[in-house]
Amino acid sequence: MGGKFKLIVAVFFFTLVTVAFAYGQGSSRIRVGPETVLGGITEEEQSTRQAQFFELLSREVSEEIFDEALRVELTPLEQADLASPPAARSGSTPLRVGLVASVPPQVHSAGLQRGQIFRQNERVSGGIFTETSDGGFIWAAAVSSPGAKAIRLHLRNFSIPDAAELYFYSPTGEVRGPYKALGPNGDGEFWTNAVFSETAALALRFFGPYSGDDLRNVSFVLTDLGHIGKHFPNSDEQDHTWNHNQCGNASCVLDAKCGNLGPAGPAAAAVAKMEWIQGPFIYTCTGGLLADTDASTQRKLFLSANHCLSKSNNNLETFFNYTTTSCNGSCPGNPAPHTTGVTKLVSGSQGDFTLFELGAGTLPAGAVFLGWNNSPIAFTSGANLYRVSNPNFGPQVYSQHQVDTTAVTCTGWPRGQRIYSNDVVGATDGGSSGSPVVNSASEVVGQLSGCCGFNCADVCDAASNSTVDGALAHYWSSVEPFLDPAGGGGGCSSNAECDDGLFCNGAETCVSNSCQAGSNPCPGQGCNEASNQCVSCLPSGSSCTANSQCCSNKCKGPPGNKTCN
Repeated sequence: MGGKFKLIVAVFFFTLVTVAFAYGQGSSRIRVGPETVLGGITEEEQSTRQAQFFELLSREVSEEIFDEALRVELTPLEQADLASPPAARSGSTPLRVGLVASVPPQVHSAGLQRGQIFRQNERVSGGIFTETSDGGFIWAAAVSSPGAKAIRLHLRNFSIPDAAELYFYSPTGEVRGPYKALGPNGDGEFWTNAVFSETAALALRFFGPYSGDDLRNVSFVLTDLGHIGKHFPNSDEQDHTWNHNQCGNASCVLDAKCGNLGPAGPAAAAVAKMEWIQGPFIYTCTGGLLADTDASTQRKLFLSANHCLSKSNNNLETFFNYTTTSCNGSCPGNPAPHTTGVTKLVSGSQGDFTLFELGAGTLPAGAVFLGWNNSPIAFTSGANLYRVSNPNFGPQVYSQHQVDTTAVTCTGWPRGQRIYSNDVVGATDGGSSGSPVVNSASEVVGQLSGCCGFNCADVCDAASNSTVDGALAHYWSSVEPFLDPAGGGGGCSSNAECDDGLFCNGAETCVSNSCQAGSNPCPGQGCNEASNQCVSCLPSGSSCTANSQCCSNKCKGPPGNKTCN
């Protein structure tokens, strides 16, 4: 959930419903199962690739370069702002984890562009020039931002010859890049991927031989540094056991590495923590991969919340499989990003959703595109929901919830457009926003918006607060062209393929290769999803004469014309 994640909300609409909401008889419902990513890169392959780059750079660049790094320090005002970002209404802003600081105009290509041949270890353009054994050269400059847990660099006017590559790396072996030609966006401007250290170096490697003309074709200027600090676990404390203070989580937040995740199991292989730069700040949320009905392709569809990000962004990084090493084990540091950049496909404030397509990078081997179900669940009292998310820019956590159709609703978040639930196991927190929530069949039915309640500042107060998700069923028509591009839901061959495991919305059937919604199994009565039973009380809207007749225990209206509210 964004910002401080939970906030007391003073204005509520009251909606008391205890029966299941279902599509009309005969209407179409689509349900899609999960897909495992084909190919992908393993952690071992990624580590090996980084190690090879680091060996090359370490052999050709002296470690002393890090001792002479250009310091970019936050002002006292910036440090205070990062330590205590302004409060925001839950579900209105993402969690802020960093700031952008200007870099003194010292690192640039002007010296190289003179085209002269430099002496070994000569200082030029804010870095050190070193000739290499293949007749080429390497130019390197280090930058440091004291107190940062991770840094990124903003490069402009970037253009290098085909024989050159730019790397961004830390003293401990993290290597990002290579960046080539006009940069990853093809326009000469980009942010490097994050290196999880307060100090790192840019290294321009030119494979020889080279000439003065080659040098004149090198162009770049370093203008800004992204300082990631608050809420990020300190990678220097790997010998410490995972604890809530170190990872920034409240005591009720549960490590996803502990115990059986049940229906949330596939989500652990689908969700990623997000980090992106927008204006002067750096933010985080959670999102997850979604499958579509086209079995012949695998498009990198990614669902998150509209209040997190509602536009395309070419610097956003995703971090998959970001977990502790074992149950309550070390809080991880130094993740390697798997993708960079997102293209917005569609978004909406009603339902608080954004569907993206991920940009450059390879998904991890074994990652999962989650299945989904467009049936309404917001009015199915007691339905179980499950989630994996990355709060506080830290490792994956697990939570379980139950749909609550009697919970008060917050202004602008009507039930049906949103799903209200009670925390049963674990909890979510700032940065969990956008995380997919799945039903008992591991199918996505929505994504996290925030908290509605009287004590949202306390993420552990489940008695006073509701967890609120945007409902896929509500915004289905907006995402349908992307999730079901050919129409028809991909077809079905048996009733079992259509069964969503819920009692209160009736038995689904497969008719003419299309899943059809069931009818109310408890006409004239209430329905208890937790016990799979009809209950002898009247649902909302039924005529009544006494409170005791209603499932809500509220019979309201003029004499002779009262209804259950």
